[in-house]
Amino acid sequence: MKNKFLFITVLSFLLIAAGVLSTIAMANANTVQVKAEVLNVRGGPGLAFDVTAQVRKNEILNVIDEENKWYKVRLSNGQSGYVASWLVENVDVSASSNSLATVTSDGGLNVRSKASTNSSVLGTLKAGDQVTVTSQSNGWTQIQYQGKSAWVNSSYIKMQESATKESTSNLQTVTIRSDGTNIRSGAGRNTNTIEKADSGTVYNIEGVQGDWYQVKTASGEDGYVANWVVDVSNSKTQSAPKSKTTSLAEATIVIDPGHGGNDPGAKGKNGTVEKKATLKTAKAVAKRLEQSGAKVILTRDSDEYISLKERAKIAEKYNADAFISIHFDSLEDTSDTSVNGQTTYYHKNKDQSLADSINASLKSNINSKNRGTRDGDFYVLRENTQPSVLLELGYLSSTIDEAKMNSNGFREEVANSIYEGLGNYFGN
Repeated sequence: MKNKFLFITVLSFLLIAAGVLSTIAMANANTVQVKAEVLNVRGGPGLAFDVTAQVRKNEILNVIDEENKWYKVRLSNGQSGYVASWLVENVDVSASSNSLATVTSDGGLNVRSKASTNSSVLGTLKAGDQVTVTSQSNGWTQIQYQGKSAWVNSSYIKMQESATKESTSNLQTVTIRSDGTNIRSGAGRNTNTIEKADSGTVYNIEGVQGDWYQVKTASGEDGYVANWVVDVSNSKTQSAPKSKTTSLAEATIVIDPGHGGNDPGAKGKNGTVEKKATLKTAKAVAKRLEQSGAKVILTRDSDEYISLKERAKIAEKYNADAFISIHFDSLEDTSDTSVNGQTTYYHKNKDQSLADSINASLKSNINSKNRGTRDGDFYVLRENTQPSVLLELGYLSSTIDEAKMNSNGFREEVANSIYEGLGNYFGN
């Protein structure tokens, strides 16, 4: 009995140890490859954060955290940032970042732009040259080369020990983004604030510790600033230009087809039901935005009832960069068919720029009366925590508008207009 108990104890320990090792192996293999041609790396998990770097298609990134459908990744230069999870894909990669390797090829080693012999040659390394390795995959090694990510054949290098400190010749400057930024006594949020820095203040980087840059304060003390609150320059003499949101491809957009289920909405003289028209239009918009790379969520994709509260909560749940509710208007006196056209509503002052941008595109792309942007006290706008607008895309009480809203051509015009309007909104 005693031997049996000892056997079970040892077996249990081995199973637990195997599970721990398996978990560690899975964590180390948490690596993704860029799908987009150019992918912005941001200071935080969302479009509200500034662009801190860019990576190219097929580059390998090591994932160190995940938040709100965004991956926090480690870049080849040791910095970290966030990328949209839907613009990358998981890959099976070995080797960790910040490792050193020595070139062993006597005849020189080509440095290529991609992991392929068909890609362009960026330069040549000679035997004995040392390189910093980002990752390895399918016989290719991703390295840092002249400030950029590049690839070499893994057969002609030899891996060495981990590199934990950057050469001082590669250190850059950081520019503070916002007034009142904390410069801390240590590399962590729980350390004391020793200085407050205003927007535009420039510091030389004295060192790197995790996600924090070591800098010198005005009084000469060693201080630390988080890498997600600064812009980095590749020059010691020039401050970093302030980044801005530029890409619809990274955005999360919630499209809200009005009404649904036991709430049919308005009805046109020729039988058009609002809940059906809004759903068809919303799906056309979603398709167009998805083609641009945006992440799109429909509050409903079938004829079902969704409460106004739940619609607003969906935008909050996905931390949407824009919420667009689609409707068709109607007059109580349906005998008056003279009133027609589109109206764009917003409620909060901060959302007016979104409304103006989308409405401008609707006005220039759709051949019908444009009634402009207006303040509308609608629940899905008033109670929405995210940037939000409501579009009345025509009047069901107008036979002219009703005929238009039932055509595929009109839906495509609306979809293209919203795509263009969002592009301009994020670009400015």
